[in-house]
Amino acid sequence: MKAQAHYANPETISYESATGAFGATTASKSYIGPKGRKGLVRDIEVFLTADAVGTTTVPEVTVGTAQGTNEYARYRLGTAPAAGLPAASTPVRARSAVVGNPTPPVLNDYAGHVALETLLIPADTAFVITGKAGVGTPAGTGTHRVEIDWF
Repeated sequence: MKAQAHYANPETISYESATGAFGATTASKSYIGPKGRKGLVRDIEVFLTADAVGTTTVPEVTVGTAQGTNEYARYRLGTAPAAGLPAASTPVRARSAVVGNPTPPVLNDYAGHVALETLLIPADTAFVITGKAGVGTPAGTGTHRVEIDWF
């Protein structure tokens, strides 16, 4: 029998994408967490095989209620709004960028760069993880992994 998960002992699930060109095209997938449990996005990790590029805005990974929304978490793949991450610098974790920041852990060195643990994912409710394309000559290929604690 499995021990009951609670805030001191959550069940952690990692959701990993297939390899794709999410830097240039938007791809998403819907999920539902374990029955009766609320979720909190703890980390987003990205593995690029081609540089993330967007000359207006960089590609990003979002977790929200619908494709491309970011109510639960967001990780913009760049060092500035239009300066994407090089593949050689990956893997990278959103959590690493917010070490020492208050709860919820966010980094706003540019608008919306990293946001984790922003809202609880409601129990028994679908959520969507999106690899969102950059804007303005976008590019980038790779995978991403989203880690969620379920209580």
